[in-house]
Amino acid sequence: MADSTFRCPLPLPGDALRAVNAYLIRSAGGFLLIDCGWDHQETLERLRDALRALGGGLGSVRGIFATHVHRDHLGLAGQLRDESGAWVSLGRGDQATLEAFSRDPGRARAASLERLRQAAADDVASRLRQLADDDAGWRPTLPDMLLTGEEVLLQDGRRLDVIPTPGHTRGHLCLFDRDRGILFAGDHVLPQITPSLGVELPDSGSPLAAFLGSLELVRRLPASLILPAHGPVFSDLAGRVDELLEHHRVRLDECLALVLDGAGSARAVAEALPWTRRRRHFSSLDPFNQMLAVFESEAHLLVLAERGLVDRQLANSVVSYAPATGGGQAGRRGQGGGTA
Repeated sequence: MADSTFRCPLPLPGDALRAVNAYLIRSAGGFLLIDCGWDHQETLERLRDALRALGGGLGSVRGIFATHVHRDHLGLAGQLRDESGAWVSLGRGDQATLEAFSRDPGRARAASLERLRQAAADDVASRLRQLADDDAGWRPTLPDMLLTGEEVLLQDGRRLDVIPTPGHTRGHLCLFDRDRGILFAGDHVLPQITPSLGVELPDSGSPLAAFLGSLELVRRLPASLILPAHGPVFSDLAGRVDELLEHHRVRLDECLALVLDGAGSARAVAEALPWTRRRRHFSSLDPFNQMLAVFESEAHLLVLAERGLVDRQLANSVVSYAPATGGGQAGRRGQGGGTA
């Protein structure tokens, strides 16, 4: 792939994404691992095989850089640290989510169900509550280092700049090798799909606004090779960023049009929008992906409210949306996609 850089797809059994791309950077002292997959035996064996093929082993992993707190990126970190003594890093912005799930995973998941109820998606919350949760017992690994995006990692003189890219999660980080033009993009810029937004604890700010700002930030990087966490590597960073920005501009306009037509909640908006690349109806999604759709709709509606295009109100524990009453542009369609 590139000098001393190796891609290692790790399986995600039963997940539609199928795999997460871990990346290994080899140095004289061992390997830096960027993302590490689920805490699953099949994942561990696949990583062990990849390291053996490169002349190493689990014990040769010296550091684990998790791009964000999600289980497919951080899940195996604890076991790897126990076996190798490697340090583990994570973005400081993910600390609240990390601590909530470490203290009491059940309570943290209950907070997500309450957010669904506030979005008028009681039906989705009920279906999720009835499902057995495969990762109900998983507690995320507490990192040795919390990074802010001001740091530089050095591997045999190879400089890796830590880039803060909040949006997918509050603490999402990318790594940029400026000398080689390589961006380790995590879930921030994916070649074939858009990352989920809003799947966080309550009071997580405005994830879409943060994501759009982070896209503009990385668009300016002189990167010629993009290494994403899901999907194939690619080279046209600016082109893909522009596609993502356009997608969200269109989606903001769609959400605004739905509110103007009477959709009054994130649940109602989600039901009226198409989902996935196959443009599936909301009702055809499984409960987990229905939750993602509701939270992503909520993220778009929050940006519209921040721009004064819709009114947002909490009453009787439900957040509702309506056409803005303050005049201005709210009555005109096509106004949702201005600069974030």
